[in-house]
Amino acid sequence: MAQRAKYWRTVLSECERSGLTQAAFCRQRGIKPVTFYWWKRRLMGAGENGRSTRGHRTAGGKGNRFVEVVMGESLPGQVYEVLVSGGRVIRLPGDFDPDCVARLVAAVESAC
Repeated sequence: MAQRAKYWRTVLSECERSGLTQAAFCRQRGIKPVTFYWWKRRLMGAGENGRSTRGHRTAGGKGNRFVEVVMGESLPGQVYEVLVSGGRVIRLPGDFDPDCVARLVAAVESAC
């Protein structure tokens, strides 16, 4: 299993660097999207030791992990993805309004 996880970490990294949407990357590489997303969800919840960190409380005590994102220059057609609870994804254009996104995430999280 460790070899598969290593392989999929590499694939996910290549997708991120490709500049393609995940769907386009999967089509180009002949990867079934369902498999890609399964591994992405599995590995996004894994810590350095490969064990799941989901459900563990963070310093904020809420169980959510926030990561600071420093934005550079937006490229045409660039899309960002925000993974929220329940495995839901919010896709945003490169020129999104951070305040609007904060309100959107809060609304999505409170609906559950």
